[in-house]
Amino acid sequence: MRKYFLLIAAIVLTFAACTKESGVGGGTNNPGDSTSTPGNGSGSNGGSGGKTADSVVTFTDLKFSLTPGNESYGRAFSSFKGKVFPDKEIPDTMGKYVDIFFNNFGANYMFFASANDATVDLKIPGTLTTLVRNYVPIDTFDVNAFDTIMHASTLKKLTVKTDDQSFATADLPLVVFFQNGFGKKGIIKVKAMSTDYVIADVKVTY
Repeated sequence: MRKYFLLIAAIVLTFAACTKESGVGGGTNNPGDSTSTPGNGSGSNGGSGGKTADSVVTFTDLKFSLTPGNESYGRAFSSFKGKVFPDKEIPDTMGKYVDIFFNNFGANYMFFASANDATVDLKIPGTLTTLVRNYVPIDTFDVNAFDTIMHASTLKKLTVKTDDQSFATADLPLVVFFQNGFGKKGIIKVKAMSTDYVIADVKVTY
């Protein structure tokens, strides 16, 4: 009887492992999600209202600074606050809510990273680990499909795993996948670049 029980248990565990989405995880000890995500679809810190479990919050025309210490544009984005924080304006209590950090090492070497990544030149207290997939082939996700995403169920299907890849100015527009420290998945559409910043839209599960 014990043999049969062990065999059934093994089959159940194998099935559970096989149905789990590939590439999601990272071995972190991040807590479960206990927050809701504000935002009114314009990149501001406003209430969205009437959101359901299958909702997506959209932030548009976010500006990520190309240089450190810029007083007008930041590099650390928080979907909880719905804004990109300039380097000197990140509250000490905001660390765990910083989803992604933008790094620019030249026109051919830009990427988003977890705020606690070794490549980040700021020490932000309390940050959690975000998984970031900077390279997304067009046959995996077409950048033109970004604007059609209306449901969280679509984002939840994304395979997100930190890939240590980068992108160049010539690659724009493009998309980047991420999964923040609370397990919420999001997608960044990097649209354009100016002399001071890159412009991006972000969609994240509510």
